[in-house]
Amino acid sequence: MRPLFRCRQFLKPLPNYISSNKRPLSVIRPDMSAPTSRKSSVPHKVRTAAEPRQNTLYNVRLSHIEEINPTVRLLHLAVPPGTQSLEEQNSDQEEPDQSQLFTFSPGQWLDVHIPSISDAGGFSITSTPADAEALPSLQPDEETLPVDDEETGLPPVDPRGRAPYVELAVQKAPSNPACSWLWKPKEEILGKELCIRVGGSFVWPPSNVDLQNIKNVALIAGGVGINPLISILSHLNNNADETPASHHPFNVHILYSSKLPESALTESVSSPESALDQILFLSRLRQIIRSQSQSHRLQISLDLFVTNLQGTASRILQQPTDMAVHSKRISPDDLHVALAGPDGSIDPRATVCYMCGPPAMTDEFVTILRQWMGNAKEQVFFEKWWG
Repeated sequence: MRPLFRCRQFLKPLPNYISSNKRPLSVIRPDMSAPTSRKSSVPHKVRTAAEPRQNTLYNVRLSHIEEINPTVRLLHLAVPPGTQSLEEQNSDQEEPDQSQLFTFSPGQWLDVHIPSISDAGGFSITSTPADAEALPSLQPDEETLPVDDEETGLPPVDPRGRAPYVELAVQKAPSNPACSWLWKPKEEILGKELCIRVGGSFVWPPSNVDLQNIKNVALIAGGVGINPLISILSHLNNNADETPASHHPFNVHILYSSKLPESALTESVSSPESALDQILFLSRLRQIIRSQSQSHRLQISLDLFVTNLQGTASRILQQPTDMAVHSKRISPDDLHVALAGPDGSIDPRATVCYMCGPPAMTDEFVTILRQWMGNAKEQVFFEKWWG
């Protein structure tokens, strides 16, 4: 296999706005897998200039493309094994930026540099840090079959090992050059080489928060705002035993507002479950919930708010056992129910909230949440995507 191209062949270092990992109180997320609009015509690097970024650029290869529905693709970017070797950090190489360990925190995003496009695209990472680590072979037998991974809700794990990767969910957006390139026919782009840089401060675990005091975690998503939150939840699912033993498990409340893809509206009449599977990451969320209902390491509740159901599609509202489905938008009352304890009150010191969605929704809910959280309002974290 020929070696990956070097990022330096077409990239200059970013300006001096690469900052520390200090978290700002609020974060604005530009075109993170969302369609471009006049607001998001501002280049991703410019809009996120105040956000922390890693100094290192990594070469990756587009190794997998899967269409979740007619408007959203899942992409896997294979991370070369060399970036996983700690020993290489101390070696003398011509390209020292390739010798550092590739790492990120759940909730972060990538600058994605495509050789033929001048401006980098910005996309939320939807996988976990563990997926970016090489998975060693569990058995030497080459005929060993893949094993379903019930814990993560991800595709089956091959006991023969798997290469490290990072996953993105990219929404079709012809006016966005990076999105448009990533939505080219699969045969044109599969295997192509790209360059990435990790950035963002909307991360788990929350900074300046003592997890010993936290019992309730609220994850609130609007549309593709689910992208960074699925990374956070998947990480919690995989690492639930690392939560503080003093109050284990966390109570995780998910409020997810989404439209049913147009292609699924008709299908919802005859096959509601199949139609629901076209909602981005819903099947993964439900698989995580099922795994936790058996292990009891986390207590997870999911409320799905479908905002475009039509008359005959109402069958989809028949309550599945693992979630509640609503034909409306999320309301302040829904937020309060998710955060409140059995006595109907919210304990701010024991609660953290993560919100990611369109600007108007995010502004409204963050204002409400911070009022309820009072002196603990800095435990409300949010990002916006423009669409």
